[in-house]
Amino acid sequence: MHSIFIIISALLTGISQQPWGYGFLCWFSLFPVIYVFDTNLKYKESLKYSFLFGFTYHISFMYWLSGNIGIDSIALKYFTALLVSLFLGLNYIIIFTTFTFVKKYFTNSYKMYLLPFIFVSIEYLRSFGLYGFTWNSLSYSQTDFLVPSQIIEYTGIYGLTFWVVTLNVIIYDVYNSFSKNKIYSLFIIFVLPWIIGALIKSNIPYSESTLRTKIIQPNIHLNDRRQNINKSLDSLIHLSTITNNDSIDLIIWPETSISSLFSINGKYNYNKSKKMNQFLSDNINLVSGIESRENNERYNSSILFYGDSIASIYNKQRLVPNVEYTPKIFDKIGYNLGIANFGIGNERTMFNIDEIKFSSMVCLESIFPNPTRLFVNEGASFLVYVVNDGWYTSAPEPQQHAKRCIYRAIENRRYVLRSANTGISMVVNQNGNIVNQLQLNKSGIITSNIEIISSKTFYTKYGDVFSILNLIILLIIAIFNHRKQKLING
Repeated sequence: MHSIFIIISALLTGISQQPWGYGFLCWFSLFPVIYVFDTNLKYKESLKYSFLFGFTYHISFMYWLSGNIGIDSIALKYFTALLVSLFLGLNYIIIFTTFTFVKKYFTNSYKMYLLPFIFVSIEYLRSFGLYGFTWNSLSYSQTDFLVPSQIIEYTGIYGLTFWVVTLNVIIYDVYNSFSKNKIYSLFIIFVLPWIIGALIKSNIPYSESTLRTKIIQPNIHLNDRRQNINKSLDSLIHLSTITNNDSIDLIIWPETSISSLFSINGKYNYNKSKKMNQFLSDNINLVSGIESRENNERYNSSILFYGDSIASIYNKQRLVPNVEYTPKIFDKIGYNLGIANFGIGNERTMFNIDEIKFSSMVCLESIFPNPTRLFVNEGASFLVYVVNDGWYTSAPEPQQHAKRCIYRAIENRRYVLRSANTGISMVVNQNGNIVNQLQLNKSGIITSNIEIISSKTFYTKYGDVFSILNLIILLIIAIFNHRKQKLING
C-alpha cells in the first residue's frame, strides 16, 4: 500500500510540472508521501520509497528526454531518459533519508515541519556544479500563478518550494490531528503569498525609457540546418527584413544561428556571405547565437554585431552535461552522446547598445537563477536568451523550458527576450506576464517595445539569502537536537 501512495504522490507532482495548467496539484500532491514517511520506516524502507518517489516523479514529467532527435539510437534515447531520471531522483533520496534520520530526535508532530527546510536546502545545494540542475524544482510548478510567484523577488524560487511543501505538511497535520487552529494556520499560509504578491505587484518598477526590439523565430529543422547552412541564413535574413528596421534598435536570432566561420579571432569575416554583409551594412544591432572559436577552443556563444563589426562575444558557462560538455571519464566508459564538446566560458561579458547594458545568455542558462542575477547586479537593464529547443519537436519540453524564464523576469524585474529556433520565442515583462509569444514549430517575428529598468531587487542584490537561512536553521536544529539526545541518554 505504501508503494501505491508513493507512486500516486509522485505522479501528481509530476503532472503539476507539465504545461497543462495543473500546478495547483502540487499544493497537496506530497500528502501521500508525507503520510508514508511519518510512519516508523527503517532506513532500507526509506531508501526504497524515496528512490521510488524520485524516479517516478522525474520520469512522469521529463519523459520527453526519450524524444531527442539528436540521438539516433532509440535504445540510447530511452536509456538516457531512464538514467537522467535515476540521477535526478537522488534529490529525493537525500531529502527523505535526511528527514528519516533527523525526525528521530523529535517526539511531537512538529517534526513534519522540518520537511520545507530540507526540501529548500537540498534543491538549493543541488543547483551548483556541472551537474547542478534546477529544472526539477517544485517552484516551477507555480509559473501559472503569478500573484504568489511575486515573492521570489525576495526569496528566490526556493521560497515557492518552501510554501508548496509547507502547505502539504499542514494539510497532513490537519488530517493527522484535526483542530480549528490548524485550519486557520492552513488558510493563513495559503493566502499569505497571494496577499504579499499583490502588494509587491503594486510597487513593481516601470520606466518611460524603451527599446524597440525584433525577435526572429526561423523554425529551421535541425536536419535542414545541418544540410544547408546558407539556406538557414537566408531564412533568418528574410524574416529580419520583411518589416522595416528603421525604428528597430535590436534584432535577435536564436542559438547557433551562424557558424564560427563568421568570426575570425574576434573579427567579422567579410568573405563568408555577401547577403550577410548587405544585411549588416544598415548598421543594425544584431544578437545571434554562434559556434565561436578562441585559442583552438570551441564555444557555444552569443554575439553582438553593430553593423559589420563584432562588438561583444559571450561564451556559455552552464553547459548541458554529457551533451555540450562531457568529462573524460565518460569517454572511457563509452557514454558520450557525441552531439558537441564545447569549452566552458569564464567571463560574464556584458553587451551594450547606446550605453544601455544587457546580457545575452544561451539556452539552458535561463533555468538557473544565479547567473542571470549576477549579470543584472552588474548593470544589465534587460535580459536576452538565445535558444535552440529543436531537439524536441513536440510538447512538453519546449513549453517547460520557455516558462522557466518567467521567474528570471520576476526575480530581477527585467524584461526577458527569448529567441528560440523552433519555439517558443517570447517577450516577458518585469512582473512575469508573457506579453507576446510565437507558437511552437512556426516561423515568425515578434516586434516589441521593452522597458529599460535600472533599479535592483532584493534578490538581485543579495541572492539566495532565504535558502542559505533555511540551511543554517536546519543545521542548528540538527545540532541542538543531537546534543539534547546525548544529554538525555547520558
